[in-house]
Amino acid sequence: MTGAFLRIYQNYQALLNENQRDRLTGLLNRRTFDDQISQIMEAQRTNNAAPKDGFSHFMAILDIDHFKSINDTFGHLYGDEVLLLFARIMKQTFRNGDLLYRFGGEEFVVLLKAMDAASCLHTLNRFRKNIEKYAFPQVGRVTVSGGCVIITGDGLQTTLLDCADQALYYAKKNGRN
Repeated sequence: MTGAFLRIYQNYQALLNENQRDRLTGLLNRRTFDDQISQIMEAQRTNNAAPKDGFSHFMAILDIDHFKSINDTFGHLYGDEVLLLFARIMKQTFRNGDLLYRFGGEEFVVLLKAMDAASCLHTLNRFRKNIEKYAFPQVGRVTVSGGCVIITGDGLQTTLLDCADQALYYAKKNGRN
């Protein structure tokens, strides 16, 4: 009887995992992001946006530079390998409590806690350097650009995403990486 309950629980876990995670990378997916960012913003509205633990929430949008040319030059199979390895480096670089998402295509999102903007940027820069120094098989060097914003209880989720997206495009327009 215990074995039957265990199988039911394992099936339930597999269903949850399939609904919350990106199939290719294993990172959390866009649907899960929508739910979790709403919860974070609501918690900050409720708590008057004053972090009790001294940490603030930040959201970063990360985009692999020139990813289309990787697919065009090497093929989608190697493009998928870059996405998989990129996700693995994310998992190795960020802390366990940071939330990592594949947002779509070559775009990723990180929700992280940091003491201030400087420590958040330090963490993101460490990730950028880890990507830059990694030799992707067949493809070689890859770089990443990002845009980051502090998450407050003010405004809408779409406004927050738009601000982070504008910061990302500023980085891309001003030299990438």
